[in-house]
Amino acid sequence: MITKMPPHVVRSFPYWETPPEPGQDLHELKWGVMEVLSDKSLRFVDTKPDQAALEELISQLQEKI
Repeated sequence: MITKMPPHVVRSFPYWETPPEPGQDLHELKWGVMEVLSDKSLRFVDTKPDQAALEELISQLQEKI
């Protein structure tokens, strides 16, 4: 009998709990971590993201605004 392994985290990155309002400072948002699982599902985890990764993401997003 083959046992199916539970999905595992393939990738994780900072993600906002709720999207920003137009013009809202991205530093004011509540951030967590989005996990991409091996079964291609997504899971939001309410935990503080890596600060360096969060600052890099905010910088990239602000360049596009």
